[in-house]
Amino acid sequence: MQEFTDLGLSDAVAQAFAALGFETPTEIQKLAIPAILGKRDAYISSATGTGKTFAYLAPILTLIDPSSKDLQAIVVTPTHDLAAQIERETSRLSEATGSPVRIASALGSIPLRRQLDRLAEKPHIVVGSAGRIRDLALGGHIDLSACLWAVLDEADRLFENEAIDITSELLSALPLSCSRVLVSATLPNRTVERSSTWFRDPLTLVIDPSEALRTSIEHWSFHSASRSKLDFLRKFEAAVKPERCLLFASSNATIFTIQKRLEFLGFPAVVLKTDKDGTERRNALEEFTSGAARWLITTDLGARGLDLPDVSHVISFDLPEEPTVYMHRAGRTGRAGKHGISIALADLVELKRASKIAVRYGFPFVCKILDSGIVHDIEPENFFALAEEEEAGRKDVKLEGTKRLDPRRRLRTGVPARPTSPPYRTGTGQADRPRRGGPDDERRDHREPGRDRPRSPRQQPVGQGDRPHPSRSPIPVGGSDRMRRQQPEPNKTPGEAAGEHNVPGSVTQNPGASQNAGGQQKRRHRRRKGGSREGPKPGTESGSEQ
Repeated sequence: MQEFTDLGLSDAVAQAFAALGFETPTEIQKLAIPAILGKRDAYISSATGTGKTFAYLAPILTLIDPSSKDLQAIVVTPTHDLAAQIERETSRLSEATGSPVRIASALGSIPLRRQLDRLAEKPHIVVGSAGRIRDLALGGHIDLSACLWAVLDEADRLFENEAIDITSELLSALPLSCSRVLVSATLPNRTVERSSTWFRDPLTLVIDPSEALRTSIEHWSFHSASRSKLDFLRKFEAAVKPERCLLFASSNATIFTIQKRLEFLGFPAVVLKTDKDGTERRNALEEFTSGAARWLITTDLGARGLDLPDVSHVISFDLPEEPTVYMHRAGRTGRAGKHGISIALADLVELKRASKIAVRYGFPFVCKILDSGIVHDIEPENFFALAEEEEAGRKDVKLEGTKRLDPRRRLRTGVPARPTSPPYRTGTGQADRPRRGGPDDERRDHREPGRDRPRSPRQQPVGQGDRPHPSRSPIPVGGSDRMRRQQPEPNKTPGEAAGEHNVPGSVTQNPGASQNAGGQQKRRHRRRKGGSREGPKPGTESGSEQ
């Protein structure tokens, strides 16, 4: 208690710390409490679970005036769940001090009318999401003119591209006398640059956030291909039976798949997702906190600021590309000096990503293998060799199971595939024999779309048997495969009509040409009906076209 009062806290707040079981202040509290009591702007950063929330709440509760009706402090968060948690922690510390400080939450998931009823009580501290507090301030529902502190918790998220506009409007609405405090487990240079416009000579109070990763958290690495990860969870639950396990996945779609599988296996699990309403998320957290459910499945929504007690294991179902995201996930265990285990469930690509994370933060991943219901250590060389062998084996199985394309299958465009294997060969056989020209072949080719069409008259080589008969007229080919008999034009004799097809512009000299043409047309008609009476000529295909 004495150490808390030496930092400048009131006796009531120091006694509240003792009543809650805190004997000495943490390192970040020793740095942050005097700065906030001095109403300095500050950047505060340390690992998760090191007491950052009480580091700024304790000095605010020390200096706040309960007799005033003005709003004196706001705490802004990127998510509703984190805001609800901070509101509970603020109420818990305030009740322990015995001070009549009024506290209200401002969440987008709460109807505005009910929100305004709470604000009618003139709270001293408002804790909420950035969007809702901004809307209340610009709408005139809360007055920020007397605000003394504005705390941005998990501020690196508040200054990302999707939230920076809302955060900027809110900071611009604050009075110049308001102290601005930025709090985060990680403090990227991008966050400092984007927030520097609203901070005046800030103090930078940073404790290496990776220290807790190296001291109180053990990091395991299991190899598992993407399709085998769900089966790994079943084996892990049967072998380890974690006391309280937090499972992270990168998307809601992946969580949906995991949830359905674990429900089928009978896992004691609940889900925390962004598409759930506030009541469902609160119930999920209460079931997990009370021990009614030993597994909590969530996205990185649950990696930011949530204080989940006694988490024994954290599993990253898919390893994030950003190293800071893994640090936030792992920080959900090993809190307040307790020991925890963070597990990376990774394929070969993610194992390389895990190596980079370990090098950046200076801790090792212990290679593990789950065999016969027992978790074993394995040498890194054997671990990676086994991982490469397993994934190479899966690729071989996939290649062997691939079906060959049937050469007889037709393409979607309607053109048949050209086979090259026996019994269909190219370069020899009946399909490659030269075909006779003439009206019969042309008619046959029109009926069989699978066969190559003959060349046009300009391209077709004229051989001994392909020279057209001087008395034959061209055969018209219409939209159907039935041949139409050509009729002479009106006011012309059959001989004149036939003569026009021999030599354009000339007059027929043969007086019996019309009778020959008529007889040829009748013979073609009989051949189309049932074939010639005399039978096929030698060397030609016989029978009628089917």
